[in-house]
Amino acid sequence: MTVSPTRAPVVIIGVGSAMRRDDGLGPAALARLGPLEEARSGEVELVSLDGEPTRLIDAWSGRRRAVVIDAVCADSPPGSIHRLVLGRHRLPPGTRGASSHAAGLAEAVELGAALDRLPDELVVLGMEPGDVSSGEELSPSVAEAMGRLVSMAMAEACR
Repeated sequence: MTVSPTRAPVVIIGVGSAMRRDDGLGPAALARLGPLEEARSGEVELVSLDGEPTRLIDAWSGRRRAVVIDAVCADSPPGSIHRLVLGRHRLPPGTRGASSHAAGLAEAVELGAALDRLPDELVVLGMEPGDVSSGEELSPSVAEAMGRLVSMAMAEACR
C-alpha cells in the first residue's frame, strides 16, 4: 500500500461514545493526546469516531500505521489493556467491541481486508470497560488505567 501524500502517515483513532461512560475511553484518550498531534504536525493525526465501519476504513486507508483505541470486551478485569497488531489478520475469536452499534471494529477490519483498505500496520489498543451505561464519567478502573493507555498510544505513534 502506498501512503497518501496528503495524509499524515500515522493516525490514532479514538472510538466510542462519550455519553456511555467507558465506551468513551477512545475519545477520552485522544483528549489527552492533543499535544502529541501538535508536536508531530504532519506526521500524526488524531481522529475521533463512533466506530461505524466505513468511517474507520476511511480514516485508516492510505496510512503507514493506524492505532485504534477502543473499549474491547475480552473477559478481563476492567482497565486491562490488550495490544493487538493486526496487519492483514482478523481479531482473535472471542474479542468483541463494547460499542453501542451493531457493527464496529471487527467488522471494519474484515471489510477493510476484503477491500484491500487496511493500513500497512493496524495496532489495536483495547481496554476492558467496567461500565457502559449512560453517563460521561469513566469508571474508576478505566480512569486509573488511562495514563498507561495514553503512554502506549504515544509510543505506537512514534515508532
